[in-house]
Amino acid sequence: MKLAKLALIGAVSLTSVAAVGTSAFAEEKANMKSKTDVTFIEDTSTTDPNNPENPNEKVTPENPDDHEKGTKGPLSINYVSNLHFGEQVISGNDQTYFAKLDKVKQGSKTVEVPNFVSVTDNRGTNAGWKLKVKQNAQFKSGNSELTNAALSLSNPVVNSVTDAQYAPTTFKNKVTLAPGGDAVEITTAVKNKGMGDWTTAFGKGTEQGKQSVSLFVPGTTAKEKGAKYSAELTWTLEDTPN
Repeated sequence: MKLAKLALIGAVSLTSVAAVGTSAFAEEKANMKSKTDVTFIEDTSTTDPNNPENPNEKVTPENPDDHEKGTKGPLSINYVSNLHFGEQVISGNDQTYFAKLDKVKQGSKTVEVPNFVSVTDNRGTNAGWKLKVKQNAQFKSGNSELTNAALSLSNPVVNSVTDAQYAPTTFKNKVTLAPGGDAVEITTAVKNKGMGDWTTAFGKGTEQGKQSVSLFVPGTTAKEKGAKYSAELTWTLEDTPN
């Protein structure tokens, strides 16, 4: 009887040791580390403007030769509409004329959009920016000047694929440019605003866009028949929003 008990106890003891050994081997692991990295370089390219009414779509000028090319670099002006008031009948009364809508190419299709400006901030600093415009001189045709004529921009609308919480701000309602005067602020992005591509259109939709860029000409201003009066605007994008 004593021998039988010893044999049974021995068998139980060996089974327990084997179980512990199996558990210890199952808990062993192998580890190895790897690396991942990214390096950012400055964007020195030009950027096609977005459609001011649908920022998911890229557009190009209908007549590229009539426009300056977009500026290069991470903080850039991509496009500015030329403002065309067309042919107007001479009047001895005060008159306000409205600029035609801009025409741009969307693929092979030509579309009308409100006059607009397109800018891009790809600096990665989130430092903000400020867009200004200046009318360099009064409308002229040779030596003839449209005395006291006034160019105004109104109904500014910003748009982007970037979330609206990062949108820059614009002037309120209307600004009138002073020929040869100081530049006027159009759009301002404070710190942590205005990253990526943004458009500022004058008018929400084409109907309002038809009434958002105006030229006032007094009736008392002399006007030459058949003369084409023109003026130059300078748009500036500054990296200092304050």
